[in-house]
Amino acid sequence: MIAKKFFYLCSIIFCACNMNIYSQNIEQIYIKDGSVLEGYIAEQIPGKSIIVQSEKATIVVSSDSLQNRLTERIPVESLTDKWRIWAEQNGKLIDGVGGKLLELTTLEFENTTFKRVFLLEKGSLIKFLDLDSNIYTFVWGDMYRTVKSKRPDNLFSDVKEILVFNDGTRIVGQIIEQFPGKDLKILTDKGEILSFKFNQIKQIKTEKLSGKWDLWSQIKLLDRIQVKGEHTFLEGFISSRTLSKELVIEFENGDKRRIPLNLIVSYGKIPNKKYVPVYDKVLKKGDVLLNGKPACFVQLKSVGNYLALTSVVSAQAAVGDTLCVEMNLDKTDIPVMLVKAHVEDVLLPYDKKRKILWPVITYQDLLQSHADISREVTPLGNVKVVFVVSELGDYVLYIQGKEGYIVINVTEKQ
Repeated sequence: MIAKKFFYLCSIIFCACNMNIYSQNIEQIYIKDGSVLEGYIAEQIPGKSIIVQSEKATIVVSSDSLQNRLTERIPVESLTDKWRIWAEQNGKLIDGVGGKLLELTTLEFENTTFKRVFLLEKGSLIKFLDLDSNIYTFVWGDMYRTVKSKRPDNLFSDVKEILVFNDGTRIVGQIIEQFPGKDLKILTDKGEILSFKFNQIKQIKTEKLSGKWDLWSQIKLLDRIQVKGEHTFLEGFISSRTLSKELVIEFENGDKRRIPLNLIVSYGKIPNKKYVPVYDKVLKKGDVLLNGKPACFVQLKSVGNYLALTSVVSAQAAVGDTLCVEMNLDKTDIPVMLVKAHVEDVLLPYDKKRKILWPVITYQDLLQSHADISREVTPLGNVKVVFVVSELGDYVLYIQGKEGYIVINVTEKQ
């Protein structure tokens, strides 16, 4: 029963801020009853309770104390993006008089209410999906496993863990799974997944991932600790944990404090407003990507004052598509020009008698290019150019210093 398990929604003031940038799956928390929550542990009071800030939760509860169940059919246009995408991907929309609908249910129990959730299973046990941002509280000991998603290869602002073993050896990587007090798994910098018993480990250190940016912009969640006899919480970053002994918390002003574990009343996480995720690609010198794939450069035929396009193109797109070109160039200020080819009556080299209409550009077109493109230098020093192809025909992208041109043939959108 829910009442016996103290399993309920609650509100915590310090978790209410700035949640829009933390919708990503930071951690998966597995509960012994079969519930799985995606989010992070906002607070732990050893021996008492665990509070989870969840962005997605699959919850299992007993129906013993269920007092009321209210089902609503919500029009698809009234759903949040998360619910709409999930319903479409999983085929859960039903036909209604005015269009597609999704059935969401409010469950009223003796001690709590779960609003607008999707029922997955019914009976003596109720299993439901909650895609809204909510806070759940569990009895200490109900959690048995936590899993973290592998850090995306293109994310360069984060932290890394260093395991220091009893014999002094060290392993650097990302802790991706833990059975608290028993085992953990780490994904090493070499791509290996290794598992260890906690009693093999003396210390866990945490450091910033990249030396290009300061520590505080690379921490997704700050640590929040309450110490016995102190009325205010300590907020900072736990940089070291000596197992069963103490931890070291660092503060933004540069101070550090060593705290014995037996003096900690509670510890948890809060969003870091200064966190800046840095996404980029590692490109070799001279690499050019078009929408994430190596760009193909083609030659143009010189015909008098014109550069004539051949039948060979670099890529095809549809009207209205957005194209992205990423480059690792010798200099970040190298000119990049985009022009739309125009059709002219020209005499081609291989047919000296007959003039025909043919798509061409001129050097003057390139020099006077006023195409609407956005250009930026990425955190790793790449040049990123983004533009929209809004008309039928051929577009030519010229990058100074590169041999050939990127030619994009634009057709009607299917």
